[in-house]
Formats: sequence, C-alpha cells, structure tokens
Amino acid sequence: MDIGNLIQQAAILTLPLLFAITLSESARGHAAYWLGDKTGWSQGRVTWNPANHVSPVETIVIPLVMFFATNGSFVFGSAKRIPIDYRNLREPKSAAIWIELASPIALFVMALLWYIAFTLLHLMQVQEPFVMGTCKAGIFVSLSLFAFQLLPIPPLAGGRILLFSLPPKYGAQLSRVEPWSMWIILILALVGVLGPLWMGPITQLGLAALQLMTLPLTALLN
Repeated sequence: MDIGNLIQQAAILTLPLLFAITLSESARGHAAYWLGDKTGWSQGRVTWNPANHVSPVETIVIPLVMFFATNGSFVFGSAKRIPIDYRNLREPKSAAIWIELASPIALFVMALLWYIAFTLLHLMQVQEPFVMGTCKAGIFVSLSLFAFQLLPIPPLAGGRILLFSLPPKYGAQLSRVEPWSMWIILILALVGVLGPLWMGPITQLGLAALQLMTLPLTALLN
C-alpha cells in the first residue's frame, strides 16, 4: 500500500465528496419541501451550504476508513439527514418514495456533469493533473455514492424506498434494521462482500450509462 499516493488521492476526492453529499441531501430536502413538508426548511437545513450537512462520522470518518481499507478501490459516506415529517406530505406513500429517489437521481446527475466536464477537457487536450484528477474523482465519488444510496438497507434511499413500498407489516420489520445499518454496511464492506456484489456492478452500469449518454457530445466535438 502506497500511503503517500493514497493521501494524495484522498485530497483530490475531498471536494467532489463534499459536493456530492451536499447535493444529494439538499435534493432530498427540496423534494420534501415541494411535496408538502417544510420541517427541514423551517430548521434551515434545506441549503446548499456543505457545513449544514457534514456529519463527523458518516461524512468524514467512514469515507476515510473505507478509502484506506479498500486501498482506494471505492468510497462511500452520507450526510446528516434533513428531518422530514412524512405526515405532512400531500400523498404520503408515493411522495416519500420520490423524496428518497431524489438523492440517487441527484448523484447520477452530478456524475453526468463531471463526466461531461472530463470529456470536454480531454477533447481540448487539457493535461493539468489536479483538474483532470478532480473530474475523474467526481465521477468516481458520485457513482459510488449513487450505488451506496441504492442499497436496500434503511436509512439509505434504497432501504427507505423498499420500506415505503412494502405492506406496513413487512415495512415495520425492515425498519428494525435501521439502528444497526451502518455496522452492517461496514462489516459487509470490510469482509469484501459489498464491493464485488453491489458497489462494483452498479458503478460499472452507471459508468456505461454515462458513456452512452455522452456519445452525441463526443461525436459532435470529434
């Protein structure tokens, strides 16, 4: 393990990670506001300011541990969750699903923007290592968090969507997992299951989708 190289990579990842976490949680808060719940908005949590979304453990410690534990192969983390009172939503069940979908959708859009930026800079023959490295890191971080958010474990988006989609009896059983979710995820990651069976395949599918979506741009500029 090249610690010096990993530290350099971690420094490049910092800005994309903050952008991704802020965007994904803000998107969730804005979706809740548009769909009828103003709880997070009234508390000043629905904002693009990263400082309002950073959690010392979930935003800083966990991404760093996973990055170094996997030798830089993938990274994930999350922000302080914006409070939402689902009882205020105009259509509680469907609205709740859309609120949770907002995070992975925002992350995929961010990955697309980073990919477009990387493609344009590459076509313009920009060689500046930090700029190109940041764009690549932005794609990597956004797709990694996109895959992470889709995990069917609450309180992640995939788990919440599953919870709201299930009949109340089964949803209540799934919700019991939530207090232990981060420990479950960390164990799955550290024993080498999470990456090959979930994060890797979904990230690769996301990258293939980005390549397909930007083909017209590449063809136009070549």
